[in-house]
Amino acid sequence: MSLPMPGILALASLLLGACHHSVAQSPNQPPIQRHGLASELLTEGTAQERQSEQKADLAIFYVGEHQGSMETCGCPKRPRGSLPRLAHYMSTHAAAHPATSSLLVHGGWWLSDSMGADGGLRADAAVMNKTFIEATNAHLPLSAANISYLDLPGLQGQPIPPWAVSANVEVVDPEQAPISASLIVQSGNTTVGITGITKRDESFVPSPAFRIEDPVESAVRELELMRENVDLLLLLVFDDAEAAKEIAARVPDLDVIVDTRQHRQHGPPLKIGETLWVKSHYQTMRLGELRLKKKCLSDSMSLVVDRKIDLDPEIKENSALKEAMKEARREIDAIQSELFGLTE
Repeated sequence: MSLPMPGILALASLLLGACHHSVAQSPNQPPIQRHGLASELLTEGTAQERQSEQKADLAIFYVGEHQGSMETCGCPKRPRGSLPRLAHYMSTHAAAHPATSSLLVHGGWWLSDSMGADGGLRADAAVMNKTFIEATNAHLPLSAANISYLDLPGLQGQPIPPWAVSANVEVVDPEQAPISASLIVQSGNTTVGITGITKRDESFVPSPAFRIEDPVESAVRELELMRENVDLLLLLVFDDAEAAKEIAARVPDLDVIVDTRQHRQHGPPLKIGETLWVKSHYQTMRLGELRLKKKCLSDSMSLVVDRKIDLDPEIKENSALKEAMKEARREIDAIQSELFGLTE
């Protein structure tokens, strides 16, 4: 039986209302904006050809989940990622945009937590972690790296890099090096306050020197301590989107959330209230580039565009990092030959 036009319109309104109700937000959370935010995906061309034509005051490059590896994802077809390609792209950006200040942040899982036969960290993983940190210190302008629960086995008993940060990882062993709960970084004329949280979970490899506290209370405390002294607040989040939502609701001044959680699909950024939410790509096969500009008559920042750049074979490699990667691979191969019985 056909419906008259008023009946059709009423039914359509009812269905649309039902769809809207299914995505309604809790009254305790700020509204989520999912559309109308500029994003780009770059999959072709040289590093120079993939540079943005849009001016910005600040570019936040964001990565995640290297797992101790300086190399590509190892995919047989079009392998992506690697620290040498990352370094080359960033130096190309600096040359193409001398008026744009920039910083590089890591969302978490930058170390390997591969377990050995004894239940501890495997010997090759320890070498991977050591060489990854050394290469990063020498060749990459990393401002902050969030400590995830999967990074803790690699940090157990080791010096903590100056760019490592966590609001909710606490050191409980007095002999373990301390962790910065937050970092304040100067990038050009912009002062950026950075902290990070990780999901409360554990790797298979134990790390008794550390304890993971409540992520929401820990992050809110650090953000509020920094808010009066910085121009921009940035939160790095590993595998805890629900905590991030609550933090954004409790700290309306929070400017940017970088969400790291094995994301593999390209999607536009979100806004939760006034907070920009972007997602790093798994294993940094795609580099994230968040371009921001200062609002008129204000020190606050607004979105220009969120970009994802494939780190594929068309992107050249930084020669110094490439050599460091090759040297690390020779050392790792020798250890793995012994571990897995490949020696003659």
